[in-house]
Amino acid sequence: MNETAEPTARARVLFVDDEPRVLTTMRMLFRNRYELHFSESGAKALDFLRSTPVDVIVSDQRMPGMTGIELLRAARELNPDAMRILLTGYSDLNAIIGSINEGEIFRFVNKPWSNEDLTQTVARAVTAARASADATRAGDTTPTSLGAEPGILVVDDDPRVPAQIQSILGDAIRVLSATSMDDAVSTLERERIGVVVSDTRVQDQAVIGLISTLKQHHPELVSVILTERADAGTAIDLINQGQIYRFITKPLHESQCKITVSSALRQHQRLSQAPQLLQRYEVVAAPEPAPASTTGRLMDRIRSLRSVVKRLM
Repeated sequence: MNETAEPTARARVLFVDDEPRVLTTMRMLFRNRYELHFSESGAKALDFLRSTPVDVIVSDQRMPGMTGIELLRAARELNPDAMRILLTGYSDLNAIIGSINEGEIFRFVNKPWSNEDLTQTVARAVTAARASADATRAGDTTPTSLGAEPGILVVDDDPRVPAQIQSILGDAIRVLSATSMDDAVSTLERERIGVVVSDTRVQDQAVIGLISTLKQHHPELVSVILTERADAGTAIDLINQGQIYRFITKPLHESQCKITVSSALRQHQRLSQAPQLLQRYEVVAAPEPAPASTTGRLMDRIRSLRSVVKRLM
């Protein structure tokens, strides 16, 4: 099941796929880079993880007996510091949302993949896993109070949504609202925000650019996406380019909303206090808008938020 070289120096990477030819390709592609381990099923992979921690798990989604998402969900419990990468060759929105909410996927990689992209993705995942493990050993990952709680920014062109979320969360948490991306950036410029809760489109504009730029330049901010009709491609872009924390489905369910947003606030505190963990949430750079465009000007304002965020903390 494994191929080992310099185990104390090299990162351990586990590849899981029911197709032997894919595992053979992975062996050839990553030979001499890492300590490689292979499994042809999710069940066998979990058996291996019960005794051997790894840095990165790369799993196919469509496998008999146990899907990749089911595997990565269970692997998260066994090996929480490991970075999780999902190979997917088909579009299944429910599966993708499940993997974000339950498996915390670092990247989706479409099949067939580019060898260069895959090797770079695994290398980034290894770096993030090592940083995360160092933070865990140092005891820096348990959030503590930072004083006044940061606010929740709800970005939605339906003005009823922020009021509904405020009602669900109660008065102890500040909920601010924005009905456009310009309003959202203005709020971020003047308020201390820890979590952005946003629909996938606001005023008929996709929010992926906003979410991606926020994560690139202010990785301690945590994003939660509201959705009732997102497509698989949008969901994949939101995780690869924005490292969104969770999806919440519309219409809002009270318990799901409360649990998710409260968890997102704790995640913001955790990332603010343990900067080593930020590498776990590194994003793929989104295409740059034209500097003179409205979107380009908004992105420039987001990039300049750093001094404002520090002053408000």
